[in-house]
Order: sequence, then C-alpha cells, then structure tokens
Amino acid sequence: MTYSIRTVREADAASIIEILNPIILAGIYSIMDKPFGVADQIEFIRGFPARGVYHIAVEAESQKALGIQDVMPSLSSDIFKHVGEISTFVALDAHHQGVGHNLSQATFTAAKGLGFLKLRATVRGDNAQAVSFYQSQGFELIGVAQKQAFLHGRYVDEILLERFLK
Repeated sequence: MTYSIRTVREADAASIIEILNPIILAGIYSIMDKPFGVADQIEFIRGFPARGVYHIAVEAESQKALGIQDVMPSLSSDIFKHVGEISTFVALDAHHQGVGHNLSQATFTAAKGLGFLKLRATVRGDNAQAVSFYQSQGFELIGVAQKQAFLHGRYVDEILLERFLK
C-alpha cells in the first residue's frame, strides 16, 4: 500500500469522520463515546491551534484516509508550551500496516520544529493495542488515572505515556 502523509485540510473532514466514527462506535478503543458529523470536524479543523500538528495519511490510488494524528498545545498557560498532547487514530482496516508509525515520524519532526520538547498520550486503560503502539514509538508509561471515565456503565482507567523529542 502506498500512501502519503500531509497536513489535514478542511476538505478532509468527511474522510476523517470515516476513520473516527467506527472507532468510537466500537466502544473499546477511545474514550470518546459519541460519533461526529462532518460539520463537527470542519469546526475542529477551523479552530485547530496554529501551533498544533494535524496530519492525515492518505492512500495514493484511492485517496482513502488511513489515519490521523494530532498534537495539541496546552492552551492554559505558557509554562506548558513545551508539552503537546498527541492523539492517533488509524482506520480499523489499516491497523498493523505502518500507518501509525509513519504518521508518528512525520508528527515528531513537525512537533519538534514547533518547539515541543515532550509529547504526552492518554490512552484507555483497557486498550492494550494503543499502549503497545505508543511504547513502540518510544513513549514510556508514567502513570494510571484510575476510574478516570465512566463509559457504557463501567469505569475505565486511563494510561498516561510520554515521549521526549530528540
């Protein structure tokens, strides 16, 4: 499979929803519990911070979106401006094909260029696949927020991971 990685555009909103909503509806990969509409994603893209990173992996021949990854800067204070919060979503039918790894390499380069020193990931505690993915990208487990979310009638822990950019 041949694909490219580039910055998200507003025109990508529908493709992004095609990645996100099946992940959300599966109820096991993400802390998000409600699907999004295209208008929601357009609003998110338009409001995305200038100092953030928002990448998409797009299959060359079909132009199908395979994955997205973003880094959001802290909006609360300049004392955290060196730390970004990373999120990764790969289409369910594109797992284990290098999409997440290649997105990460592009994102790490872009985030470092924007002055980020450290990236932090927050992952569902019961999503061992996501924890393993982030660890394979050089993230280290730094803690567990127990019973952090209440989803589908039960409490879910969140795993905190971090990676310093070199």
